[in-house]
Amino acid sequence: MVLVITKEKEAVLTHADLCSRLINFESDVDCLLSTAQCLVADMHKACPALPEQFTNWRAIDELLESARLFCESGQLPDQLHLDRQESLRILAQYAPMGLLTGCVLQNVANPANGHTLLAAQAHAAHALLVGAGMHSHNPAVQFRLMLEQLGIFLPALGSSRFEASTAIPLNCWRLPAYWLSLSLFPEQYPGEILGAAFCEALYGTPLMVLEAQQQAAPNLPALEEKKRRLQDALPHLRDATQTLLKQDADGRVRKCFATGFITSASLLREWEKRCLEDWHLGRQQPQRAMVELVRNKARFARGYHNKLKLAGRVFDDLIVQDAQCFVQELGQSRWVSPGQPEKSLLVTRLLAFGGPMFRIFTEQEETVIRDWIRQLPHSSDAAALATDAVDTDPGNVPLVIVESTVSAPITCVRELYHQLLNLEQYPQIRNSATAFCNSWLARSAQGIHKDDNALPFSVYSHQALRAWFEARAATQVQSYAEHGGDNEKSREDVIDEALQLCPMILIDGAWLRRWSNAGLVETPFGALLYKILSDEIGNGDCALNHPNIYRSLMEDMGIHLPNFRSREFVHFSRFNQTAFEVPAFWLSVSLFPQKYMPETLGLNLAMELSGVGGAYRSARDELRRHGFSTLFVDLHNTIDNVSSGHSAMALEAIELWIDPYLRSNDQQQLSKAWLRIWTGYRALSVPTRSWREWLHPVRYPY
Repeated sequence: MVLVITKEKEAVLTHADLCSRLINFESDVDCLLSTAQCLVADMHKACPALPEQFTNWRAIDELLESARLFCESGQLPDQLHLDRQESLRILAQYAPMGLLTGCVLQNVANPANGHTLLAAQAHAAHALLVGAGMHSHNPAVQFRLMLEQLGIFLPALGSSRFEASTAIPLNCWRLPAYWLSLSLFPEQYPGEILGAAFCEALYGTPLMVLEAQQQAAPNLPALEEKKRRLQDALPHLRDATQTLLKQDADGRVRKCFATGFITSASLLREWEKRCLEDWHLGRQQPQRAMVELVRNKARFARGYHNKLKLAGRVFDDLIVQDAQCFVQELGQSRWVSPGQPEKSLLVTRLLAFGGPMFRIFTEQEETVIRDWIRQLPHSSDAAALATDAVDTDPGNVPLVIVESTVSAPITCVRELYHQLLNLEQYPQIRNSATAFCNSWLARSAQGIHKDDNALPFSVYSHQALRAWFEARAATQVQSYAEHGGDNEKSREDVIDEALQLCPMILIDGAWLRRWSNAGLVETPFGALLYKILSDEIGNGDCALNHPNIYRSLMEDMGIHLPNFRSREFVHFSRFNQTAFEVPAFWLSVSLFPQKYMPETLGLNLAMELSGVGGAYRSARDELRRHGFSTLFVDLHNTIDNVSSGHSAMALEAIELWIDPYLRSNDQQQLSKAWLRIWTGYRALSVPTRSWREWLHPVRYPY
């Protein structure tokens, strides 16, 4: 691997750390893209030779049957007869995969291609694997809930705390790191992504994980529900693969599909092998587990035993510096009766109620201690092998340091729109998107307390927001009732207004582009935003895709547009420059869902509420008057309704997100959060630019 370094010291990441950064993916993007690209290339290079049945087949069902048999042949057939402690350990080691179900598909459907058949079919599969906008149906949410009911509490996805989690060896993140990296390049690796997704669906949950769940939580349905969703996703993945293979003139797509499938299957088998080795070591060497336990607890013990000695060494020093030696000496001390935990003072006095170590260890950790004492007479060689407890494969990934040249940000909204639609070809556009977002939001925030769209109330409460929401919806309905039929526009004016909306409507939902991603989609408010996004792009059906419905309206009006991803589109002579301003902001802000989360929530509310009851009904009258289809506006007037539609979902998403601020009783932070939400709401309209900005450009503080 070629490592581009601009510093003197080479930088490396663990696979866990890489996953965390890829889930957040808003800073050091150039480095992460290059690192992910290198990781994918290295994984593919290490992929075993492709079996002949994967490259030499006639019908797709023949390929899929070969894939199914390949997966079944790799599963461990025999039961392990796990105990509870072993089961919990296996379930924790499966967590990186269990919490990232479907992540390899997360970017296949995006604003640039959501109208195409391939993207629709892949999105239908992804929706099933993330709960289709229903938080409680997301397999990752169900898996986390199962772990928590078993006493295993893990950090949120994207947290750097995962890297320090002793329950999950770092090598457990190798397959998720591959999937997350692959997901960043849906145009470069469509075949590999579908192959990887097929592998996840066909391989399913490894048998040892299912056995662990049956032993530890037989009444919890999380893994059974995941199995059902994976099976339901298979027909959609089959359709997407068939669509992609129609473009395969030279057999390259077949090889790409096979590469993604075999690489994923190999990494899954590698995980199973390591998990099985870990289980064998645990059974053969309870001392190994004891050394691991001491090593994990040592830093918390230091300072409590500075007057004690063990084997002539200061207790606190020994436990921190040499866990293996510490365990060996502890086993020979007066606190332990080898083979008899029930007679060992360590258990009966130190760990017992009233003892100095009462509740220092969890129930599972006390089981490790008892098992270690119980096997001491039979462990003469255990100490020599105890080092196997350490994660022998830390899984370091070279971090590619990209030396980026500083250039002036792109300010032309047409060019910004074009490059953001073709993001994989222009990854450097993110710098311009950052500057554009900052300027747009800064100008949107100006006058927030005094102009026509001012903050409706200063002290936030759910009741105040809902009262404003219902009043605003009623005002829009009343406005149509009073003035709906007054404006009789000419046919030419109606066509031109519809045309100027094309750059916006052809990317309908684009402000939510990354809410399909792990780290967002499994949150309660993220599930709602995913549902809105899914509706906008057709829920896996091209005929229901909102931009496609609008394309039909354009054809009905006699307007034939260039491909909207081409430069010809942004320079189409009939488009005004202003037609690209709001769409460019949508595409820009969509890249920063974490940084601009409250602003996105406010923008989403503004967008979903804006036409309901009023503007959509007026537009319907205008279109009908001149004989044009009203399907697009009729659809939005119903799907965005304020009772249970997108407007209601947008409101609920805000309430869910801001609720922790309300409960904290920190009025300052609550007010700041509310101001940011309302800034996003105002950002749907093009903000005015003051002449003062030419001298002193405004900056958004967040």
